[in-house]
Amino acid sequence: MLLDKLLGENQNNHYKMLVIIDNNNQYERITSRLDGDGWSCYDVTKNVISLIEDIPENKRKVRVGSKIKTWFSQLPDKVILYNTNILYSPELGKLNPIGAFKYRSRTKEIIVFVEGHISGDRIQYSEYGRPDFVEMDVSELIHAKLEDIDD
Repeated sequence: MLLDKLLGENQNNHYKMLVIIDNNNQYERITSRLDGDGWSCYDVTKNVISLIEDIPENKRKVRVGSKIKTWFSQLPDKVILYNTNILYSPELGKLNPIGAFKYRSRTKEIIVFVEGHISGDRIQYSEYGRPDFVEMDVSELIHAKLEDIDD
């Protein structure tokens, strides 16, 4: 089973962040398989909206990063993060799921679902020239397309 192999590689990687490219919102294919194995799932958009509701709009870009850091530090050691597109928002400073969680993945095992197109060790979200365009380097991370992971 490819998922088991990816999780094993991820445990031995410096950054314990498995990035799964999922453009069809099918994260439940993985979360349902890991249910009961100590993994906890979090909807990033839902949580970020809750975190920023008390921040004035003109301060969100500056404060959202520390709010996410505090939230994430309170999560368990095996975390699955999905619905991450809010992080690409220009209104939040174009954070991205890789940048927001990578350096915290040395102490926790993380599976993060992202949308985008992979080219080598880079994932591009949106289209070049658009306000939400982001290019992410995943060369130090274990990564795979969801459709390539066996059921």
